[in-house]
Amino acid sequence: MPETPDLHARVTKLQKDVEEIKEEMEDSWHERRDIYEKRVSKVLEGDKNATVLYLQIDGSRSISEIENSLSMSGQRIAHKTLWMATKRLLKAGLIKKVGIKGKGSSPIYARKPWAKALDIETYVRTKILKEEKQD
Repeated sequence: MPETPDLHARVTKLQKDVEEIKEEMEDSWHERRDIYEKRVSKVLEGDKNATVLYLQIDGSRSISEIENSLSMSGQRIAHKTLWMATKRLLKAGLIKKVGIKGKGSSPIYARKPWAKALDIETYVRTKILKEEKQD
């Protein structure tokens, strides 16, 4: 289908509209930062396994790959405990399923978009795990 000037103008306007919506969403997330931080704290405080898992979830590795990586680094978490932590993170809305990987169909999870926009990883490391802030 040949591109017409009208079609090009419509696509350009739609792209601009999408960018404006994304900016408005991010502004909204920042305005409600304390709500998101409280949600994260409620789920992760006192649950070291869920916290470790949350920090490992990157949207590209499956739960099995994360489990293997943790074992190799000396932070082994029992398989059942890891799956229970995954369910807890899902139920609380901190992560979402984005696919499956491997013959065993191990799910791949990613953090929610607001977590990246609000740098929740740093919040978890400094406020929940009490690590020193890296500048």
